[in-house]
Amino acid sequence: FFFALFTMAAVFTMAEVAKHNKEGDAWVVLYGKVYDVSDFLDEHPGGKKALLLYAGKDATNDFEAIHPEDVLEEHAADKCIGSLAPSSKL
Repeated sequence: FFFALFTMAAVFTMAEVAKHNKEGDAWVVLYGKVYDVSDFLDEHPGGKKALLLYAGKDATNDFEAIHPEDVLEEHAADKCIGSLAPSSKL
């Protein structure tokens, strides 16, 4: 619980997220939260290309279409590094 509170303290703009758009440095936005998926690329069941397609972007809409609701809680809770700044949300 403490770890979750600590990591959510960081707030990023889409401009900051957009800089992390390559293998070895890949962030994605899902549901207003920022995830560092850099070390998950090779483990992703859909392959690393699927994640790299959305690196540096908001992947929420496409993510919702193909993943069950609980997948983030089960597999990526520790990848969340902060939230998206309110001014960056569409």
